[in-house]
Amino acid sequence: MARRSRPHTVQVPQGATTVRIPTQLGAKNAPPVFVVVSETRPSLSSRIARTVGGWAWHHRAAWAPTGYAVLAYGLVTVVHVIAPWMVFVLAPAAPVPLLGLWWTRAKYPERIGERPGRLLTTAVLAAGAVGWAAATVHYGPLTAPLAWAWAGLTVAAQSFWLVVRRSK
Repeated sequence: MARRSRPHTVQVPQGATTVRIPTQLGAKNAPPVFVVVSETRPSLSSRIARTVGGWAWHHRAAWAPTGYAVLAYGLVTVVHVIAPWMVFVLAPAAPVPLLGLWWTRAKYPERIGERPGRLLTTAVLAAGAVGWAAATVHYGPLTAPLAWAWAGLTVAAQSFWLVVRRSK
């Protein structure tokens, strides 16, 4: 094969938007060929997903309790399917946060600090969350009262989180 009929390989840097088309045989005096390559616009769903994702990433610290609640719902669902015996571990653990607060208040009252209401609210929410997890592992995640309890706990934890973050 003759050298003139083989295309020449040209190294093009990555991300280049210019396309070089070599001159064809027999068209030495022909005008150069220009190819216009326009970038494709992202679809509407892609733009919405990017906007929501950017907003969620920007506010990730403020919405942490809701993210943890969704993660807990998924984990409890998996535990309900795989290891339903975990109810015997979770049920006795439900009052542990309240007992820990009571023990600390009785033995070491100086550790309670300036805002005992925050500790009490945190202990109640934690005890409620562990109790909810035990009930959900036992009865299943699609039980309507437990789903409402999850939503209520999530809203309460999120509200408490936003109030505590603002008052620091």
